[in-house]
Amino acid sequence: MKRLDSLTGVRIFAALLVFGFHSVEFSTGDELAVFGAGMVGVSLFYVLSGFVMAWTARSDDTPGHFYRRRFARIYPSYLVAWLIALAILLTQGGFGWADLVPLTMLQAWVPVEVVYFAGSAVFWSLSCEAFFYLVFPYLHRLIHRLRTRSLAFIGAGAATASIGVAFLALPLPENEFTRWFIIIFPPLRLLEFIVGVVLGLLFSRGLRSPIPLSGAVALATAGIYVSSIAPYSLSRFAVTLIPFIILVTSLATSDLLDKPSVFRWKPIVALGNWSYAFYLLHAMVMAVVFAVLTKIGIYSEATPSLIVGGELLAALAASICVAWLLHTFVEIPMAERLRPKERGPRMDKDPVLVEAAPQA
Repeated sequence: MKRLDSLTGVRIFAALLVFGFHSVEFSTGDELAVFGAGMVGVSLFYVLSGFVMAWTARSDDTPGHFYRRRFARIYPSYLVAWLIALAILLTQGGFGWADLVPLTMLQAWVPVEVVYFAGSAVFWSLSCEAFFYLVFPYLHRLIHRLRTRSLAFIGAGAATASIGVAFLALPLPENEFTRWFIIIFPPLRLLEFIVGVVLGLLFSRGLRSPIPLSGAVALATAGIYVSSIAPYSLSRFAVTLIPFIILVTSLATSDLLDKPSVFRWKPIVALGNWSYAFYLLHAMVMAVVFAVLTKIGIYSEATPSLIVGGELLAALAASICVAWLLHTFVEIPMAERLRPKERGPRMDKDPVLVEAAPQA
């Protein structure tokens, strides 16, 4: 199974979109307004996740082995991030019973903001991802032998349903429940994952994108901008879903045809490998950095935008550093320690881990 390093490299850009979204909270001007659409980075993660799961699947795998590998890959770093969040909450006096719920990874199922955003605001997306992992072995078994036309129909149906729900929600006011339903409700977000799964299966059958990577990047960039000015219900995934499908397929095609891609550049791939840890920690790092800056008097609502930009870059650098630490000393060693022993040589290692994982 050929490595698709560009799909690893693009993950850091998805994570940076979410970083930008959380940066808006600290901005004192309108310069970061485009990052109001930064939550679309989560949608890109979901499509990528489905693609990678399908691309790397093997016919003799079992649900038990799959779940153990996913647990080893995801949960140790998640647990450490939750403990850090807990420590921050305790020092601020903001800890509540709901902050224990993320340990179960079930918080996304509760339509109450204090629960679905418990611990850290990014944890909800891992609750959705856990649901996707639960579903995947049975979804894959159900559809992987379907004819190509049937697979394409399922993928198109999932994308249409996802975008259609967002349009149907246009008249709804933004409140605690609609935020949960539009952004967080796991069965709705499963549709983006299904799109990725279908794409991964179609690529394993020889599908390739005719759209050049430069055009796909331009289209995705335009989609992100349109999302920043779109109505609320369309701004989280509906506008960018099709551009992201095109981007993912163009990235995979570029790698399969050995075409040049900046997303395959080794430093970008390394950052992509750290992107999960970065995603888990960046909001907490940003909050701590700006709390310190506020306490020492060099950040306030009156701070000039140029200075705030420099402070955000410092928070970004700090986030990358702690992400490297979490990836190097928790994510990789714990994944290797906890994942089940393979029954034979594997060529389908997760592209996110392939750089650091021992070769089979």
